[in-house]
Amino acid sequence: MPIEKRTRVEIFLPIRSDLTAYEVSLEWLAEELAFIRGGSTLTTPFSGLYVSSSRIDVVQDSIRILFCDFDANPESNEEISCLVSYLENVKMFLMKALEEEEVWIVYHPISRIVS
Repeated sequence: MPIEKRTRVEIFLPIRSDLTAYEVSLEWLAEELAFIRGGSTLTTPFSGLYVSSSRIDVVQDSIRILFCDFDANPESNEEISCLVSYLENVKMFLMKALEEEEVWIVYHPISRIVS
């Protein structure tokens, strides 16, 4: 069977019920990825712990992961560079809109079996 190389992008989003921009940003980003890639997936909430930037407090937090597969070949420096540039803009937007210290965006290669 043929294999297609892609790059999976995962965006870790803190759940913020105190901020109207959270739902608006989340909906916009899920739709943005669906339109540009044909689909996106949003997980149910996960609970976790993180240490604040002051390194003093351990905070319990809930996150959702929004992920999408891009046609970017992970072995192509040019394609990954374009993807990273796009993701940097998404990250800057999310950090500002969600008033967060950090938003994690990761990407990694995947292989998909095609028929």
